[in-house]
Amino acid sequence: MIFYFSGTGNSKWVATQLANHFSDALYQIGEYERIAAPLAPQFELKSDEKIGFVFPIHSWGMPPIVVDFIADMQWSGYNNQLIYCVMTCGGECGLTKHQFIKVMEAKGLGCQHIYSVIMPNSYICMKGFDIDPKNVQEQKKQQVNIDLPKIISAIEKDQPIDFYQKGKRFSKIKSTLIYKIFAKYSLTDQAFSSNEECTSCGKCVKVCPVGNIELFDGKPVWKGNCTQCLACIHHCPTTAIEYGKSTKNKGRYVFK
Repeated sequence: MIFYFSGTGNSKWVATQLANHFSDALYQIGEYERIAAPLAPQFELKSDEKIGFVFPIHSWGMPPIVVDFIADMQWSGYNNQLIYCVMTCGGECGLTKHQFIKVMEAKGLGCQHIYSVIMPNSYICMKGFDIDPKNVQEQKKQQVNIDLPKIISAIEKDQPIDFYQKGKRFSKIKSTLIYKIFAKYSLTDQAFSSNEECTSCGKCVKVCPVGNIELFDGKPVWKGNCTQCLACIHHCPTTAIEYGKSTKNKGRYVFK
């Protein structure tokens, strides 16, 4: 079974490739938490089951929703089945690998297969951050089609390889100080709004992985449970959604 979290589709695509290869079931973390709530997510494992986690890097760390999901989930039938993790990032992951190890250790679990793949950038909510140019997007997509089979082979053979983009500078600061600030103060939807280009199509409602948006008088309203995945911004077909002034005149990206 594979548990994934995705906003713009990068991690969903990776999870789908893994699921197709291993013939595994896919569980979208945000959606499953809504279905299972208020009970802890519970799963029954087969003896030969592989357990995968796929998610994007958020501010050089794990999306808090993924941290909470792993902390809450309950498994029956666990007997040292192989666990793996594949992270998607725009360029570097910092110390997210170590964060994931600690989160798993808190559940009494280990994981030898922790990897990352570089995918097109999608974070646009801060000055200096924008999507990649089209040619860079295509280069990254071409490269991941080369890199992901190597990771799949390592998991299949249970032979861990070194395939993780830590980054060269300030990893500790990025994955501790900056990540903590992000997790504490940036998981807010107060700056989201829609402009006159909104057609009331409801796409933002459908793509929000945590069900945080609803239409009121034909316009999207955010309900205070945001994970900053930016699915609503990037999937909007008329570019009608903005995050304050930060996203104005910036590109939009959805994996295709």
